[in-house]
Amino acid sequence: MSKRFNQTSLGQQLAIISAGSCLLVSLALVALGGISTRHMQVLLQEEYGTSLARLVATRISTAMERGDLLSVSATLQRLRDASSVQAITITDVDGKALGQAGEVSGQNLYQYSAPVRIEADTAGQIVITINADSAEAAQSQFLLSMLGLAVLLSLAVYAGVRHFGQRLGSNLASMARKIALEEQAPGQRPANEVELLARQIEALPMDLLRTRSEPAPQDENYRTTAVVYLHLSSLVNYVDTLDERALQRYIARLHQVVYAAAGFYAGDLQVARQFGLAIYFSGHNNAGSAAFRAASCAWLVRAVSRELEKQMSLSLSIAMAISQSELGVGSGSDIYPGLYTQHTLDELQTVCASKPPDILLSPAACEDIDVAGRLQHRPTEVMDYAVIEEFAGPYQDLLERQLRLILKRLTDTARR
Repeated sequence: MSKRFNQTSLGQQLAIISAGSCLLVSLALVALGGISTRHMQVLLQEEYGTSLARLVATRISTAMERGDLLSVSATLQRLRDASSVQAITITDVDGKALGQAGEVSGQNLYQYSAPVRIEADTAGQIVITINADSAEAAQSQFLLSMLGLAVLLSLAVYAGVRHFGQRLGSNLASMARKIALEEQAPGQRPANEVELLARQIEALPMDLLRTRSEPAPQDENYRTTAVVYLHLSSLVNYVDTLDERALQRYIARLHQVVYAAAGFYAGDLQVARQFGLAIYFSGHNNAGSAAFRAASCAWLVRAVSRELEKQMSLSLSIAMAISQSELGVGSGSDIYPGLYTQHTLDELQTVCASKPPDILLSPAACEDIDVAGRLQHRPTEVMDYAVIEEFAGPYQDLLERQLRLILKRLTDTARR
């Protein structure tokens, strides 16, 4: 039962819990009201019966003193007719009945007595019988009315909270759809919106999304830096064939692809040549060494480009090569590292000039520990460069998840 309840929608859960709580509180208040009303009724009835018995004893004491039992019976009948009591009985000190007005019948009977005194002596006793059937029926009707009101109140709370819960659940489901890497089949989608959102969050590559927040070393410009050079082969042909607006859209698409891939691995994207881009990777990062992150980024760029080409009429052909430099990209306050890195960019540009179909790795990049242990490559005849063949299983799975995430972001951006 608990498992089935947990699988229901958020609106249904909130409505059931709120209505159940309201009903429990209402029932507790009804029970308290019934006990209080019952107690007050008994007190008032007891006070009324005792007072009436004393009044009757006072009225008939004179007739008892004279021994006029006929007058006593007449007085008892008048008092019984004038009150709501069912029967009045007078007995002597030995318990023998001297007179009675009314008959005793019913289920809820209560008796109250008072002594009949003649001066200082007790001459008998008055017993008054009250039938409380009507009072019990009235109290039962009152309790039933209160129970009905409690049920109606609980139903109203159920309807109101369910409406509010459905709106809240709809918002949570919308959030879950926005962060979903892929749409789930209706049969696999949980009915509970909180559980759906939790599943989508767990499916996100959070370990990869956090990599950009890693603090960069202070001396990164003087540490070994991996460089991915991208020669935009298709753009060379489109510069003179596309109009200005189409060319801008094409370059914007290229920028989105490269920037998204570089973002996963804390890469620094810059324009290096007229038709060449360079992405620099340096410093420590949870995703791996600089050379391995460069290889992963290049794989993502190639994979995303191939997927987008299936949906475009234009080509996204990009030749890529990866190498390492002893220094970094430099900065405006220190241009020496940037000048030193130019020979590496010249070499990569020469390698990419032949438009290799695969991603090439320089000998220095192949010697990197993470590259050697996490991916497979084979040698080529292009300046001793090697070709990336495949990544190890866990890293290939992470790249596939990143690929789906980038494609989803690009699709959402295109729809806007």
